[in-house]
Amino acid sequence: MLRYMWLIVKYGALIAVAVFAIPRLTTWLPFTLQFAHPEQDNCTFGPVSNAEYRAMLLKARSLQRWKWLGPNAADELLKQFLEVSKGSSSPYVKIAAIHAVLRALGAEFRNNGLFSQDIFNRVSTKGGAIPNNYALPVPRIGVFSVWPGNAWFIGALKGPRSSTDGPASPRQGQVYFVVHLPNPIDPIPNTLWWGEISCPPVPPQDLQTFLSD
Repeated sequence: MLRYMWLIVKYGALIAVAVFAIPRLTTWLPFTLQFAHPEQDNCTFGPVSNAEYRAMLLKARSLQRWKWLGPNAADELLKQFLEVSKGSSSPYVKIAAIHAVLRALGAEFRNNGLFSQDIFNRVSTKGGAIPNNYALPVPRIGVFSVWPGNAWFIGALKGPRSSTDGPASPRQGQVYFVVHLPNPIDPIPNTLWWGEISCPPVPPQDLQTFLSD
């Protein structure tokens, strides 16, 4: 009897490691991360140089090491963003920090949504947000999901209010994150198509004020 109980405990522990610990390790081990679209880390963001971005990336990786995103993944990403961006009001720093936090996970930047062409002019006149869409295979974020596929991350920078904004909508210039796990009931829409750029675009200088906080 004791032998069977020991086997149950032993294999239960092995299963727990396989399900929870191993996938989380792959989010920061160098051999699983540095070769995942390295061109997406050769970015500059207006006045934010690549060296400054890479310092943010290093900071984000240090915050994520051995840390689970957990059930409140969007809140955890926002907390990391605030540390990486150091509370800067600059939209260039904000977009660089969004990219750093999500790239530190190993996520791949895909696009800025269906209206990516001239999106800053569009949002400045009609309101809304700049959605930066990223994809990452579910096992690599350490969050259990019974459905395979890519998790969908949105790191958004809010512009002026639009007609669809509710009373609890983020304020102008605020950054927020949305995380969707794949599931059969509410599948991720075809938003994660590949874009033609490796780095999130930044607003032209004459439009930077409407994304400042």
